Amino acid sequence: MLSCQGIDGKTFTPPADGEIPAGCVWFDLRDPSADEIGRVERATGLALPSQEQIRAVEMSSRVRFDDDVLHLNVPYFTHDEDQPPTPFGLIVTPKTLVSIRYADSPAFGIAAETLRAAKERSGTTAFTGLIGAIVGQIADRMEAITAKTGALSLRILGAQKHTTPMLRATLKEVGSLESHLTRARLTMTGLLRIIVFVHESTPEWIDKPAAARMKLAHKDLDVLCELDAQLTDKLQFLLDAVLGFINIDQNDVMKILTVASVASIPPIILVGIWGMNFVRMPELKWPYGYPMALTAIVLSVIIPVLWFKRRGWL
Repeated sequence: MLSCQGIDGKTFTPPADGEIPAGCVWFDLRDPSADEIGRVERATGLALPSQEQIRAVEMSSRVRFDDDVLHLNVPYFTHDEDQPPTPFGLIVTPKTLVSIRYADSPAFGIAAETLRAAKERSGTTAFTGLIGAIVGQIADRMEAITAKTGALSLRILGAQKHTTPMLRATLKEVGSLESHLTRARLTMTGLLRIIVFVHESTPEWIDKPAAARMKLAHKDLDVLCELDAQLTDKLQFLLDAVLGFINIDQNDVMKILTVASVASIPPIILVGIWGMNFVRMPELKWPYGYPMALTAIVLSVIIPVLWFKRRGWL
């Protein structure tokens, strides 16, 4: 799908049977077809990369500056936490911006509104607005993960009793949060690399306000990276805590089984003694031998259990 935003701020979809009209500032390609790529190449005079080229992880493919044209790629970009990351590429010139993406993201709509409200519309304005919108979306996702991590921490450490189903569900939730954090980290790391490149080798046609916005985005990503490290440590701590509670639960079960096995030894001994087949056994002629044997067996179970309970082993 191809959409264009003109220098007048209006967003339009070029007709499929004609060339793109002049005056387009931002060419946004989402899951582009070969025909759409060719039309944008003819309109801009630029060679657009393929999905495989955008997905490449080597730095020479991620960032490049050729003849006043910035080629910037993010191999892993995602907004939807339930979908796998997809590559995302940008080509920036003084007059136009070309974005190539393979997934939806609210950041592009926000960037379009920002460009529409700008006094001067150019490729630089569209680029800085898009970067700022993506950074804002990443910040929102990190805030959501932080809130979920805090709630999970209270639920794990504040619970009076940890049941086995609750611990299993908690393990799954920790894994889900770690997966969401990893996806946000991939997007954040790829974006940080292209911002650092632009900041260190700022082209002459990027004015001071745009450079200042890029510097601000750089600082925001540094703060988000610090938050990512804190959340990673927090999730690791919560994972260790859950595993610790599982070990405690297993130890309690083993303790109960051990106490039960120890308490069952005396009655087994008594039953074994009185079950022997000897002719001369004094208890055979006792009038109350049978009730006495049953009482002794019961007491041999109760007394150890009471002793274990007094020691706090139950």
